[in-house]
Amino acid sequence: MTPELDRADRAAAVRGAARAWRRAGVLDDAALAAVAARFPDDRVRAGPVFRLLLFVFTLVAVNAGFGLLGLVTGFEHDKAGVLAALALASGGALAALTEFLIGPRRRRQGGIEAATSLLAAGYLACAAAWWLFEPLQLDFRAGLPVLCLIGAALLAAAAWRWGYPLYAGAAAAALFVALARLPLGRLLWIALPLAAAPRLLRLSASPRLPPAHRSSSAAVLAVALAGLYLAVHVSSWEAQWIEEIGGRHPQAPPHGDFRWWLTVAATALVPAALLALGLRGRRYPLLLLGAGTAAASLVTLRHYVHLAPPWVVLALAGAALVAAVFALRRLLESGPAGERHGFTAAPLFQDLARQRLLEAGAAVAGLAPTARPLDQEPKLAGGGGEFGGGGASGEF
Repeated sequence: MTPELDRADRAAAVRGAARAWRRAGVLDDAALAAVAARFPDDRVRAGPVFRLLLFVFTLVAVNAGFGLLGLVTGFEHDKAGVLAALALASGGALAALTEFLIGPRRRRQGGIEAATSLLAAGYLACAAAWWLFEPLQLDFRAGLPVLCLIGAALLAAAAWRWGYPLYAGAAAAALFVALARLPLGRLLWIALPLAAAPRLLRLSASPRLPPAHRSSSAAVLAVALAGLYLAVHVSSWEAQWIEEIGGRHPQAPPHGDFRWWLTVAATALVPAALLALGLRGRRYPLLLLGAGTAAASLVTLRHYVHLAPPWVVLALAGAALVAAVFALRRLLESGPAGERHGFTAAPLFQDLARQRLLEAGAAVAGLAPTARPLDQEPKLAGGGGEFGGGGASGEF
């Protein structure tokens, strides 16, 4: 990431925080204007709707142009090398175009540069796939790990250079798929997140990194911890999911041995550890991961222990969650100044616009017309017609 883009992202983060403080009543209009003047926006941006439209239109236009170029150059089904060469050239040109749009054109959150960056990585990956499976004649089992590593490298470079956290998370996922192809893939899925998680956790909050790189570190951390949970999950061990991803089809391990009991314990302990770390460090991503993995573990428990029908379990779980929310809110609000140990039930600096958007969406969905019953549909009533004249009549 260039220094200019780093400064622009930091200034955008400051302006976003100032707007949130203004909505919460911490800042007034004069202070908000002072922050905007101190950290001006020098980037060309678009709103969410136009950003999405420009992203989709760019994808359609570039792919259509690529197809037309392939037809003009004489591409046929038996000349895949021509298409691969065009993909390689198009990927390089799109990467240069993305660099031009983000650099000299100073675009950010505009939709077009995001589409060109995605297409650049995709075309280059397609060219690499053709090179692996055609000239090198690698089979799918041997070529997939190499292709995943190439895709991970391309996405990681795009995330580092242009600041897209989604690419960083996708690169981590591709790396885990490549690791699953190794004989000790499951152990690598466990050891690598445990070794990298402390470093990634520090990087996700490091002020020395640009905001986009911090978000990228958080995305990689989320993917790594999700892979760790999948590797130690009891259902994953029984069904050998990671081995299936790796292209191996081993026999199901015995049920009830010490390894099975280790996975049972890990299925329960990993969500508890994530929740504890999230509460201790006030880390929102860890809290989300802990809550998600805890829900998955509870569903797994229902699969092994049949306490009641599913609808009863879901109803009781929902009621318990609602009761826990009310109890937690009451506990926090009853503390000194409405907080306990740094936690509060007040909505601190939340984006109320997104909340109102969700509420409006729910309201619009509730106002949708109901389906008309089938018995109200008009039906064909036969019986024929009549004709006649001059005193004669008849029916048909």
